[in-house]
Amino acid sequence: GITLPRIDAIAAKDKAGKLWLAITNVDPNQSAEIEVTLAGMNAKSAAGETLSASKVDSVNTFDAPNTVVPKPFSAKAQDGKLTLKLEPKSVTAIALEQ
Repeated sequence: GITLPRIDAIAAKDKAGKLWLAITNVDPNQSAEIEVTLAGMNAKSAAGETLSASKVDSVNTFDAPNTVVPKPFSAKAQDGKLTLKLEPKSVTAIALEQ
C-alpha cells in the first residue's frame, strides 16, 4: 500500500504580503500538535478556519446542511514559533498577523 504523510502543509503570500498556511492532518483518529518556525517574519498570531467532521467521508446534504462547517481557528506565536493543534481528519487555513 501507499503511505501518506500524516501532516502536509503549503504556504503562500498574497498580494498584500500576508502569509497564508494550509495544513492537513489526514490521521482519522489522532489530533496533531505541530510547531512552525517563522523565519524572517515577526508574526504575533494566526487566525483562520478549520474543517473537520465525524467521518472522513462526511458531506453536507439538503437534509443535513451543517455536517461539515468551518470553525474559527487561532494560535499565538512565541519566540519566532507558532504551535498549532490540528484536529483529526482536518484541513486548516490560517493567515499570519504581524
